[in-house]
Amino acid sequence: MVSYSLEELDKDRWTILENEAQNLSILQTYSWAEVLKSIGTEPRFLMVIDNGSPLLGLLMFRSRFISEFVCGYEARKGPIVVPDVNESVFSFFVSALKDVLKKESALYLYWEPPLHPNLDQCLLDQKFLTIPSATFVVDLRLPLESLWKRLEKRARWGVKKAQKMDITVSEAKNWEGWKRYREIYVYENYHKRVRPRSLKLHKSIYQHLFPEERAKLFVARYHGKTIAGSLFLATNFEMIYYEGASDARFLKFQPNNIIQWHAISWAKQQGIKYYDLGGVLRNPDRRHALYGVYMFKRQWGGKLHRYDSFALNKFYVIGRNLSLRNTAIRQLYYSLERLRMIQRFDRI
Repeated sequence: MVSYSLEELDKDRWTILENEAQNLSILQTYSWAEVLKSIGTEPRFLMVIDNGSPLLGLLMFRSRFISEFVCGYEARKGPIVVPDVNESVFSFFVSALKDVLKKESALYLYWEPPLHPNLDQCLLDQKFLTIPSATFVVDLRLPLESLWKRLEKRARWGVKKAQKMDITVSEAKNWEGWKRYREIYVYENYHKRVRPRSLKLHKSIYQHLFPEERAKLFVARYHGKTIAGSLFLATNFEMIYYEGASDARFLKFQPNNIIQWHAISWAKQQGIKYYDLGGVLRNPDRRHALYGVYMFKRQWGGKLHRYDSFALNKFYVIGRNLSLRNTAIRQLYYSLERLRMIQRFDRI
C-alpha cells in the first residue's frame, strides 16, 4: 500500500478509482481533498495498487485536537473500491493502514465506513474498536411516486403546507445566494451555542464542488425572501445531507419539508441511487436532545441503517460515546471549541 499527500498523488490513478468505484461518496473524491486542503487540513490518500492499477483507495485527513502535537486522522465514507475486489485485499489494506498510522504518530483514528462494502470483520480482526452509529438511507432507485408514498404523513403534510403558502424552492446559483443562506446558518448555530462551519469552508465548497454539480444549495423563499436552505453533496452513487438552517420566524410554513422533497426529486431525476440523511440516534430516546433531529430525518421514507464506526484509541471511543449520550458533556465540548481550547481545523 502506498501513502500520498495531495501534492504527491497521481491524480489520474485516483480518477480511475473514482470512475470505476461502485460506492463513490463525495467525501472520497479528489475535489473534496482540495476542499480540505484549502481550509488547512492535511488530506492523505492511501491506495492499494496491483500491476500499476489501483484496486482500493481511502482519503483521510489529519485532524488537530487540543494542540499541534495532539493529532489524529479521520476518514469518512471510504474506502472506494473497483468491482470484484476480494476480501484478502481488504485485510491487507486494514493491516497496512495501522502501520501507516504508527509511522505518522497518530494519536487516534476515527473511521466512518461506506454503505458498501461491509468491512466490519476485517476491522474487528485488526482490533479496531466500535462506535455504535446510525443514519437514515433513502433508496432512490424506487419510482418517484413510491418515494412520495413512503414519506410519513407529517412530511407530506409539510410539503403541501409549504406549497399552499407559496413557498418556492430553487438552487442558489451564485455566491450572493450562498451568503444569504449563511447568514441564517450562522445565526441559528450561535443561537444553539454550536460553533458553525467556517466561511472559508463554505467558500471552498462553492469554489470546488459547485462548478462540478457536486454541491447543491437549495433555498426556500417566501415573497422573495430566503427563509431556509439545505446543502447537499452528491455523486452518481449517493447524495448526502450536509447541513441545513432556517429562519425560526417562518418554520410554521414548513420550508425545510419542501426543500427535502425538492432535493429527493432532484436526486431521483439525476439517477442518484441513495440519499444518506446523516447521523441520527441509534436507539431513539424522547429525552435526548437530538431526538428532534431523529424524528425530522425519519419522516423521509428512509431505512434506519445501524452500523459501526471504528477507532483505534479507547479513550477517544469513550469520549465520543459520552458526548453522544450526554447533553452536558456535548455542550462542554462545544464551549471548549468556541474558546479555542479544543483547536480543531473546522467542523468538517
